[in-house]
Parts: sequence; structure tokens; C-alpha cells
Amino acid sequence: MALLSVLAVSCEQDSIFFTISKETAPLKPRIEGNPTNMVVFERNNVPIMYVAAGRLHWYAHGANGPQWDLKEYAIPQPGGRISALAVAKGANGASRLYALCRKGNNVNTTLRYIESGDTEWKDDITNDATGYPIIQSIFADPESKRLFAGAGKNDQSQATYGILYLDNNNKTLKELQSDTSLLSGAVCRQDIYYLSTKGDGIFQISEDDLAANVINENTVQQLNDNSDIEERDQKKNRTFMSMIKLKDTIITVERKGGALYEVSNGSFARMRYTSNNELINIHKDRYTTEAYALWQDPERDLKLLIIGLQGDLYYTTTSSQTYGYVEFELGAGSNTIITRNDSGKLLSVHDNSRYTASIGKHPLNHLFQAPDTIDPNRTFFASTQTEGLWSYRDRTKNGGWQWNAEE
Repeated sequence: MALLSVLAVSCEQDSIFFTISKETAPLKPRIEGNPTNMVVFERNNVPIMYVAAGRLHWYAHGANGPQWDLKEYAIPQPGGRISALAVAKGANGASRLYALCRKGNNVNTTLRYIESGDTEWKDDITNDATGYPIIQSIFADPESKRLFAGAGKNDQSQATYGILYLDNNNKTLKELQSDTSLLSGAVCRQDIYYLSTKGDGIFQISEDDLAANVINENTVQQLNDNSDIEERDQKKNRTFMSMIKLKDTIITVERKGGALYEVSNGSFARMRYTSNNELINIHKDRYTTEAYALWQDPERDLKLLIIGLQGDLYYTTTSSQTYGYVEFELGAGSNTIITRNDSGKLLSVHDNSRYTASIGKHPLNHLFQAPDTIDPNRTFFASTQTEGLWSYRDRTKNGGWQWNAEE
């Protein structure tokens, strides 16, 4: 027994020493703290990636390749501390960049926007949903024209939220659903909007009803859980952290265990792998974050759905190697999932041990792969919860391909 104990300790130490040997020198992040999300927005027909990190940062293709905060693409700051960004089409078809801003420690927020050719931000969006004055999340499908918001009450002791929508004049937020959970995602397919929440399942409403300004219990529908009976629990509503649209398939991800569900008109149901027909989930004892991305490598004809992983409910530096992300390989047509790749077998990195010793130790807020119109290398970015913005690059002077802070 003593010998087994010694061997176990020795193996554990060997694993620790091996992990340490794969660590690379940490770099100082260009964008510090906990950036929230990234979006692509065209200004004067130039695609630019924007990052919400308290203030606004931008990443665009210049004369010397993709660079940060180039002067020729300068954009004014919207004012206040930016907590989220969203992109949608405006009434005239031009895209809008929305910024959710907060001044100092004030809980009140302001929603501002700028259109493609504008030089200044506008703040003429009013909130008619008087019962839910504090906007806490914003989401939009960039291929649609509607912005949706999750908003709370002034009384913070009442942990219920409302879902708001930007009406036809693009200047007024109105109440869509009351007494629900915080909005966590929005996608549009065939003029139907699907809205996920952190605890109240999924809602849907059609563009026709929104355009006609007809909002009632018959137009706003809460989707049914049509999973196999043995896979349903007694809880009616589920906590969804994000909503993702593949080519034609809408996927939402559950918080605990990371089960994946396919969303359709009127219902959602558990997804299965096409390789073995098993139900898809991340890990029964782990949690998912709000981070997700569609990632691809054209040279390998490889497409992945990547989702942030959290090993514990509370972040601690002692629980290393339980964060980072997991991969799901997409099948032909990018609408089905073939298999899952966990840490040690990831295809998005060159060295899995180096991944484990770097970003695998950090929970993530957001994941984003830059499009080739901005960055020919399609650099993969990750927003960490405490260590700023990271990227996966070939850092020759610092050890080659690795996840590290974006310089």
C-alpha cells in the first residue's frame, strides 16, 4: 500500500513537472481585465473587429496586415464603461453597432449606436419598458434587423427580468416578455426569432408579429422540451448559456453538464452525434460559459464548434486544467456534429500539452475567430475572465504556436 502511495505521488508530481515544462512566458495583454465580447462591423465598407473591454478596441487590415487600433479606422468612444456589443441591420438596411454602456459604479445603463457612415454615437434609444429600466444584456442576429435586450428591475431583491425588443422605428425598446430569466442569446431563421434565457428556457416570436406591433401571450411562445422522456428532468425550464446558429441548424447549450439542444419552430430537443447516435454533452460534472465560436481551417477542411468550459462554479487558480474549451467536429454541410474533442485531443492547437498549461487554466468569457477579410491567418481570440484578451498565434520569439495574451 505504501509503495502504491509513493508511485501515485510520483506520477502526480511527474504530471505537474511536465505541465510546468510546457508553460510559456506570460505576455502582458494589450487589452487587460475581462473583455466581454467581439463583433464584426463594417464602417464605410471596411470590415472591422470590435472588442468590448470597458472601452472600445478595433482590429482591422491595414497596409502592414491586421493591426490594432489603426488611426485610419479610428472610432470615437461611446462614453461610459462598455459591457457588451451587438450588430444588426438598421431600418434602412445599413448595419448598426450597438454598445451597452454604464457610467462609473452606477447600475443604470445606456444603449447607444453608430451606423456605418456615422462619425458620432447616438443615444436617442428610449426604454418604454418602465418595469425593467436596467438593461443587462443585448443580443442580435447580425443578419436581421432586431435588437433584443435582457433588463432588470430597480428592486434588485426581485431576481426576475424582462426581455425587450427594439421596435420598428429603431429608437424605442418595448417589453416582449415579463417575469422571466436573463436573456442569453438571440438568433433568427426564416423570419422567426429564438431567444434563450438563463433559467426560463427559450422563447420565439415572428418578425410579422413584431412588425405589426402585436405582442401578447399568443404571439410570444415558450418552446417545449421534446427530448426523449428519459432525458427530461422534472424542471420545466432550463438554463441556457448561449445560442449558436450553424448553417441551417440552431443550437443552444445548457449550463450544467453542457448538453446541446437543437432548436426548431415550437420546440427544442437533445442532439446526438452522427458517428454513434449518443446524446451530446460536455461533462456531467462541469459547466459551460457564455463563450462559443464557429472555427474552421480551410487547409484541413476542418470545421469546429468550440464552447467554453468551467470546471467549478467559482474561479480558483488551484483548479487548473479544468477550464479552457472543448471542440465539436462538424459534419458535411456544417449542420451536424460528428464527435467531441476534449483537452489532450484538440484539433485547434498544435500542442495539446501547451494548451493545458496555458489557456486550459482559465475560464473564458468569449471566443471569436477573425474572418479572413480582416486577418488572412484567421486568428483565434479568447477573452479570459481575469487575464485580458488572448490569441492563438505563432510567437516564434517566445516558443512558436501557443495561446498567450494578445500583445
